Amino acid sequence: MNPEPKTSRLADALFVPVLTHYAQGGAGTVDRDRMLAHLRTIRPSVRQVMLAGSTGDGWELGDDGFDALIDLAASREMAGLDLALIFGALRPTTEAVIARLNHLEERLAKDADLRERVTCAVVCPPVDAQASQDAIVEHYEAVLLASRLPIAVYQLPQVTGCRIAPETMARLAASPRVGLFKDSSGEDTVAKSGLDFADVALVRGAEGGYLEALKPDGPYDGWLLSTGNVIGEPLRQLLALKAEGRSAEAEALSARLSRAVAAVFEAAQGEGGANAFSNANRAMDHLAAHGGAWRDAPLPLKVDGNRLSADLVEKAAEIAQDLLPAAGRGYLE
Repeated sequence: MNPEPKTSRLADALFVPVLTHYAQGGAGTVDRDRMLAHLRTIRPSVRQVMLAGSTGDGWELGDDGFDALIDLAASREMAGLDLALIFGALRPTTEAVIARLNHLEERLAKDADLRERVTCAVVCPPVDAQASQDAIVEHYEAVLLASRLPIAVYQLPQVTGCRIAPETMARLAASPRVGLFKDSSGEDTVAKSGLDFADVALVRGAEGGYLEALKPDGPYDGWLLSTGNVIGEPLRQLLALKAEGRSAEAEALSARLSRAVAAVFEAAQGEGGANAFSNANRAMDHLAAHGGAWRDAPLPLKVDGNRLSADLVEKAAEIAQDLLPAAGRGYLE
């Protein structure tokens, strides 16, 4: 018989890895004001955000870009939004992860208010398709030894090439500093294993099947979803319908969101310049930001310095027009 699951540390069921918005200049120049406008817009539905996650181009951001996101997080305007913050430390090697974490912790040590609002750092396994499970454990043990922040374990084989086995995650969960596990693989092998992960909260990063993923019917405590950048309101509505026991309405909304998001992500596969998470959400955010005037507004910049294609935004408008204010007034207008 499986042991009774322990209470997770999750304060809210929805995390959002926010887009990093860019200004003219060198590639990857962070646009602070544009990010604040976006964050103010999603704040009614979102209480927890991840900076420098995959959707926020955390793998591509250089040190200057990462510092700009810390500066944003430390700003008076950001503090006024009262958001719980997590930071991605998404680097390819153990040494590079530790260097980024140490830099983040140095900044936090100088700002007690910001330190209070940062709940953890998110770390993937090393980018190594040949990494053994022992090597993955050694990677996390080195990260834990060299840092002080709570650590979230992030399953992202699309980038790392390797997978954290359920038994490996159970070993990592023994650390009191590991409080969160995010799985964006879409395979859900760890969450469905039935193993005891102590009080680690399990959140799903893969899109679609939103309602089915959540406990008690599914294996997850919550979501960490890129689409919270643009459909935070219907996701929050879905949580409310579930809590109220309105199953038929919740199932219908979940299916509707799943279909639309799958189609936009499929359209973003060939875009280039950033990952599909970033590109798909950037296209939908452009619609939300400019509404019916989106064709007249400059297309948004990607992390590589090039603009998002009008074709992708057009497809997003066709697919998600009933979820976004594409025909009305955008939040920047």
